[in-house]
This record gives sequence, structure tokens and C-alpha cells, in this order.
Amino acid sequence: MRHLLVTSVHRISAGQSGEACHLRQLAAAMRAHGDRVTVLDGPMDPGTPLDDHAALRSLGRRLDELIGRDRPDAALLWGHLGEETHLARSLRAAGVPLVLEHPAADIPPVPETVRLADRVVVPSRFARRLFATQTGVDAQPIEPLLRPCTCAPDAATGDRPAGRRRTGPYRITFVNPEPAKGLGVVLPLVRAAAQAGLPFRFRFVEGRWTAADLARFGVVTGDPPNLEISGYRTDVCSWYADTDLLLAPSLWRESFGMVAREAAIHGIPVVATRVGGLPEAVGDGGVCLDPPEWDDGYQVRMTGPEIRAWLEAIVAGLRRGRRPRPGLLSRTAADSLLAYRGVLGLVPA
Repeated sequence: MRHLLVTSVHRISAGQSGEACHLRQLAAAMRAHGDRVTVLDGPMDPGTPLDDHAALRSLGRRLDELIGRDRPDAALLWGHLGEETHLARSLRAAGVPLVLEHPAADIPPVPETVRLADRVVVPSRFARRLFATQTGVDAQPIEPLLRPCTCAPDAATGDRPAGRRRTGPYRITFVNPEPAKGLGVVLPLVRAAAQAGLPFRFRFVEGRWTAADLARFGVVTGDPPNLEISGYRTDVCSWYADTDLLLAPSLWRESFGMVAREAAIHGIPVVATRVGGLPEAVGDGGVCLDPPEWDDGYQVRMTGPEIRAWLEAIVAGLRRGRRPRPGLLSRTAADSLLAYRGVLGLVPA
């Protein structure tokens, strides 16, 4: 049994971000495999200013105490903004083999953190190429571990009886509706579908942006009438159970795209932007379109032809219907776990 440390300046144990979910799943999978895992949780939520210096100093002291009391055989450090560098220094000084997980393709790595790490992990081949151009370092791409599936074995095809095709309303889900994730792409589609009388019901699922944030931009449930705003659910399979198609129109250069991958595994067609690692996450589970132009504030002006192209892609995805992929989640999780154990030196490389 080896001792693995998983740590970050961001919250892992209770965070709702895809990265926090991935690290929780990874820690659980490592434990199930017989490794002893310590999760050293940080004080910050992703996307919030990292200015709580007292909390960061406290995290550093807890790390030093852990190293003195029970030195890990290896450490996986998640971070990308530089606040994690002091943790890397402590681990390096103690001679703990350090793997840095760099999750954000759009944020340049911190040179000192990269220099202190023995290995670097990124979530996609796209992120690997970008990281190499940014740093000259070759990172290892490993697909993130996804949230667990709680669907019953016979629920993969949704609530549609075999042999029957619904005529609507078709349920189209957009998770984390904020500008960087493509809010300016989706809103014109909602309005155009309402004006055309298409049988679409768009659902915005809260993430970092809540209903209150959307309301400040005039986006509320029922306006247009085919739009609803839903709260975040920890049971993400409940999203997929009543979703006919997922939109992932991110303008931010996603390193991967966990929601798109989860939907594809559940057999839900995905329409996404051809940005960053999203095409890898979607795979053959949907289609990726070129994003429209946008400004520095992610303000988008969709042209008529672009709106038609997106609506046509939605219609094609709905006609394709669900194509469940039983066993894909467990196979990808097993592959990722093996790769992580290898890069951390827990199995022969």
C-alpha cells in the first residue's frame, strides 16, 4: 500500500466544479485499488479571487505537518494560478515526487510550479499540445474521471418507449449558462426557436452563474416561453434522464469538457463548439461547429446563417436520438486510473 497525497488550493471535498468532482472520483478509485490516499483540501472555490492569504498560509502549515508526520510516497497537485507554488516548494524540499495537474488550457502555466514538478498531467491531447507550446514541457494527457452514474440499467434510453418517437417538446439542456460557456450563442437559438414555433424546451442549469446572475442580464424563466432555469443538482444523472440533447457552445478554450463527455456516455447527442478539447470530449457522440465571433467580454453577435446552422445541427441530433454506450464509463475510468497510477509511480511506468 502506497501513500498518495491529493491537494489543491481549491476545494476538493465539497466543490461542484468538474475538476473537484474528478479529483474526488480519482481519490475514491485509488482507495478502492488499495492505495492510501490523503486529500488535503484548499479553502478556495474555482473562479473566486484567491486573496485569502491567512487561509493559504494555514493550508501550507497543514501540508508541512502532514509531511513531517506521514510523508507521502507521491503527490498530485492541482492548480494553475500560482497560489499552489508554495505547496510545490514544500513537497519538493521534502523529496516527495510531485505530479502537477494543469486543468485550464486558457490560463498559462506558472513557470516555477512547472519547474518544481516531476511530471505534468493535462486532460486532453489538445491541452498537451498547447502546454508544450507554452512551456516546452511534454505533459501526459489523461481523461478526467467523471461523476458516477446512478442510472438504472434500463434507464439508458430515457423515458421513451422502444419503437416510439416523441414529437416534442424536445428537452435541450445547457449547463453553467455564463458568457464564457456560450450564453451569447444559446440565447439567439432560444429566441429563434420560439419565433419559429419549434417544439424545443431549453433548460439552463445553474453553475457559477445562477438565476440571479442571469436575471441581471434580463434572462428569466418563461421569457421566451420555451426557456426555463433550473438549479444545480448533485445527481447529474437526473439531468440526462430528461434531456434529449445537450448544448456545449463554450467560447472558453476548454481543456476537455466533462459535461459533454458525460452526455455522450449516456447516449445523449451533443452539439458543441469546435473549441479546445471539446471535440475530444464529444467524440462520435455529436457534432462540433465553429464558434461565432466574440469580443473580450464574450459578447456574441450571431448571424442569421449561424443561427440556422446551429438549429439544423440540433434537429439532426434529435433525429439521431439516444445511442447508449453501456460500459464506456467504467472502461474509460479504468484506463484513466491505470494511467494516473503509472504517472504517480504507483505501478511500473
